Amino acid sequence: MGKKNSIISSIISKFLSPVHLFQIIKLQRNRKKTERVYDDAQLKLYHKIMPGDFLHYGYFTDPAVHPGEISLHQFYRAQLQYAENLLQHISDTENDILDVGCGMGGLLKLMNEKNWKAIGVTPDKNQTKYIRETYPNAIHECRFEDFPAVDFTNHFGTIITSESLQYLQLDIALPIIQQTMKQGGKWIACDYFKLGEAGEKSGHNFALFVEKLKANGFKITFQQDITPHILPTIAFVHIWAKQVVLPLKDFGVEKIKVKAPGIFYALQNAMPQIDAKIQKNIDTIDPVLFAKHKQYLLMVIERI
Repeated sequence: MGKKNSIISSIISKFLSPVHLFQIIKLQRNRKKTERVYDDAQLKLYHKIMPGDFLHYGYFTDPAVHPGEISLHQFYRAQLQYAENLLQHISDTENDILDVGCGMGGLLKLMNEKNWKAIGVTPDKNQTKYIRETYPNAIHECRFEDFPAVDFTNHFGTIITSESLQYLQLDIALPIIQQTMKQGGKWIACDYFKLGEAGEKSGHNFALFVEKLKANGFKITFQQDITPHILPTIAFVHIWAKQVVLPLKDFGVEKIKVKAPGIFYALQNAMPQIDAKIQKNIDTIDPVLFAKHKQYLLMVIERI
């Protein structure tokens, strides 16, 4: 009991001390200034759990598979199938291929096995370090909006955005793609889009995206709705969140209530906000809500 009180006293003293309080505020402010994409701890954890160097939803050939029956091996196979679906649209295997938002290099690996020349772009320092240590490919550690387009004018036969398009600022990214892609080249985009303005903020509105494509001299030459084939992944994560994460949260709260009543008292008023935040995050991985508000598309886009 004495050790526990000592820990609590140490935490409280840091909040009461002006010197420590200033340091807490400074660290918090600096954290906000550090963009998540430059050092994404969640993606790093995800990569440690899953094999294959892929960081996407995967593609289940059988969309009726029950999420409760999905194994890690099945998920890896779905991720591999997703990648193969992209690569089958590459027709120019002589010129360089640009993988925008290359993640941990899963696509780069597959293209290397085919002896294709591929270059990666990612702003995440962990991903850049891993790729440089693992693969021979050139890698640009930057946002695509900061990519040195002038050095690659009319250079790439193929540009790929695999679940990275949703993060791009279109007004900046589209002119870069237009400048760096060769005449007759292909842009292969695979990502989800919002069907309206309701629901989660992530993803571009598809109707507005199509308008921007036309305004920047692009046209969609192939389009496939693969939403049913990625929903098993979302349903799988949703089940784990409801059946594992929520019970663990409740267990942790009860433990704090019994073992550290002072801390529980301090957190009690904030619990409704914490619960609301957790529920909001769970809603973003609800397969029913996802299918209602979003559409996951595989597209081939070319210059007009």
